[in-house]
Amino acid sequence: MDSGEPAEVRGRILPLTDAQMVELWDKQALHDNLMTYVRGADRHDIEAIRSTYWPDSWDDHGGFVGTGPGWADAALSWHDAVHSCNHHVSNVLSEIDGNRAKRESMFLCVVPFKEPDVTMYQAGRYRDLCEKRDGVWKIVHRTCIWDWVDVRPTNTTGWDLVNVPRISHWGDWFPQDPIYKEWDAPAATEFHRGPSPSHATPST
Repeated sequence: MDSGEPAEVRGRILPLTDAQMVELWDKQALHDNLMTYVRGADRHDIEAIRSTYWPDSWDDHGGFVGTGPGWADAALSWHDAVHSCNHHVSNVLSEIDGNRAKRESMFLCVVPFKEPDVTMYQAGRYRDLCEKRDGVWKIVHRTCIWDWVDVRPTNTTGWDLVNVPRISHWGDWFPQDPIYKEWDAPAATEFHRGPSPSHATPST
């Protein structure tokens, strides 16, 4: 079957141009910037959050409108009110124009509160204008676009269903989370909130 390609192209891999290679690098750097923000937000690692914004950036989270670095402080103001925070980010699309990029991504943020004992699911999109300075991509202007929210009673008894023991590798805030520990020998910790998994006894 004729593929429609020129004979000299068929059957061999075409090398990428320099411009295509730069675009791939830029898109990976933009993705890494976004993932660093997510880790910082979920682990309440304030320096990680700040590192993703330029000092002169600004952020509109609806309830907060101010500088990008200022949002890092505002985000952590919830620290004592919640058990954890988990962002699930996908559908990342970056449109690059020189040293600026429009980056859209979709998020689902799951937050179990201490009082009341409910879990909030909030979903929307980050509309990020990013800028590359001295080869580094960071956010210069973020707008949160809100799409939906749901709040439900928290249930922590489900760990028994998937056989997770009481002492395991539980998520935590910076710097106690396993991501900040030695990766070749992470230490297990005891379940630290709500009804603990009941089917297993502590390991020694």
